[in-house]
Amino acid sequence: FRPYLPGYHEHPPAMKALVIVNCFPPLLKNAGGVSKRYLTMCRALIDGLGWQVTLMTPVNVKCSAEPDVLRWLHEGKMVHLPARGVRIHSSLDGVAVFLDLFSAVNINLLMNELCVRRDYDCIFMDDIAWRLELLFLARAMGVPTVVSTHTDITHMPSCKGAVALVWKLHMLSSHLASVHATVSQVFGKQMSRVYGVPVSAVWPPILWSSEFKADPAEWKDRAAAQRRKWVEMLKEQGCPEPKAIMLSAGRWSAEKRIHLLINAVPKDCALVICGDSTSDYADKIADAGPAAGRPNILPLRKMLQATELRLAYAAADLFLSASNFETLGNTVIEAFCSGTPVAVQPAQGHLEFVRDGENSWFVDYGDSDEARASLERIVARGLDDDSLRKTLPEFHALGNSFRDADFAKNFDKAVIQPAIAVGQRKSLTMGGVGAMLELLKRVVCLIVFTIVWLVLRVGTRIVFVTSKDPKFAVLGQLGGAVDDRQGGIVFTWPCMRFLFGYGDKENGAYPPHPTSPSDRSDYDSHYKIAVQQEMMKWFKPKHELVLMMLTIICVVTGCVPILRGCSR
Repeated sequence: FRPYLPGYHEHPPAMKALVIVNCFPPLLKNAGGVSKRYLTMCRALIDGLGWQVTLMTPVNVKCSAEPDVLRWLHEGKMVHLPARGVRIHSSLDGVAVFLDLFSAVNINLLMNELCVRRDYDCIFMDDIAWRLELLFLARAMGVPTVVSTHTDITHMPSCKGAVALVWKLHMLSSHLASVHATVSQVFGKQMSRVYGVPVSAVWPPILWSSEFKADPAEWKDRAAAQRRKWVEMLKEQGCPEPKAIMLSAGRWSAEKRIHLLINAVPKDCALVICGDSTSDYADKIADAGPAAGRPNILPLRKMLQATELRLAYAAADLFLSASNFETLGNTVIEAFCSGTPVAVQPAQGHLEFVRDGENSWFVDYGDSDEARASLERIVARGLDDDSLRKTLPEFHALGNSFRDADFAKNFDKAVIQPAIAVGQRKSLTMGGVGAMLELLKRVVCLIVFTIVWLVLRVGTRIVFVTSKDPKFAVLGQLGGAVDDRQGGIVFTWPCMRFLFGYGDKENGAYPPHPTSPSDRSDYDSHYKIAVQQEMMKWFKPKHELVLMMLTIICVVTGCVPILRGCSR
């Protein structure tokens, strides 16, 4: 632990963070909130606190269109470690990408950073699958860790069976972290109650772009122009000028319950829906306007960048959210900062800052008739600035507090410093019996890490190859993940890559080619369409599993004599 190195206090080097995440811009369609959260954290660490950041992620961060990211990479303040990713495609929840901790490439990167270089002051990670394994390694190396839980997947349709079991183990892994953080007090208490896990820190509210720091008055003219564009678009689809324009923004997925908003919008008002995702649900939302007989519904299928999103909030009269899934709801914070009140479902993270009738409103969208009546009453009271000051006395003050907050300072105090303190208490420099016990704990963690990695390395590969829904595909390009299922993929088992190559060398794709190149997976190639190339005609779907079982038998039989020899 670097604070105890000779000469540290005389000439302290920049603190160094290893950030290991599934999500980072440009991944926005299925992980927008978490991606923006870690972009904000990196900005706080680098620009706010002067840290050096190493970012390990399967995402192609150079495609993020974020000037700060490109500046950090150019100046050497951020180092990108391109990691192996796995694309998961669920018929229920769409497409997502996660970092594969059991990839040989990724474990080599981690071992080099944590066991060879060993110069990190803290590790930050998001909801990485099987993060238990990474926590064992970090504990063995004595590096403080901050793990953050940003969502509760039990609300997702695909969370059942083995997935539900893995999620419970995921939550239990937080016991190993120096600090287990989440994004709201409400969600933290829920996790402690349901899963019995410690929650020792809460992230301060984030503003992922400086656009949200500006006073709403500065956006007044541009907002009026944007509003006129919306009105013209609504008129073109048969909707007269509405009394109020309501807004929904963010990921289009089933758990957001956007369809309930559509059912609740008063007929003399309009709803603009901005966002996108890769799920089938997004297609339904895209067709929910005039094509479905609703001229007052305007779906705009696009993930908005900071300026566009800030403008959308400012142009709307009221922001709506029917989600009962949010752990906080970044969109609520953004709306407050933009001077736009919200009408949200009274559930989960929405309870953190919203106070009904004081700074915004609660609306139960589960009852569409009552929700519609509530929205009509809200509109009737007036949504102009003077009316809001009378009906919502705390609204403007809350928006000001969010815009004026120093996220870097607050994050350092709430999250980083507690983790550093835990690391100091567990340092080997304490001496005596305490140091001996700590060393023993680290050795045990290293042994457990090794055993678990070997077991789950095999287990996860079997799942990747045989799972029909969801489908898994190992991405070929390291650190090359982007939205929309783009990018080539490779065989799950390295031995197959060695025998049959990588196929298209430019993008890492492998033959054979199904009808939709973006939807390839080991399941498709081995279990659905059979292998088509001449050199692979003899290869049958069952052969890969046979080869795998033979490999396991050879390894086990080879290890038995070695273990017997060691026991003598």
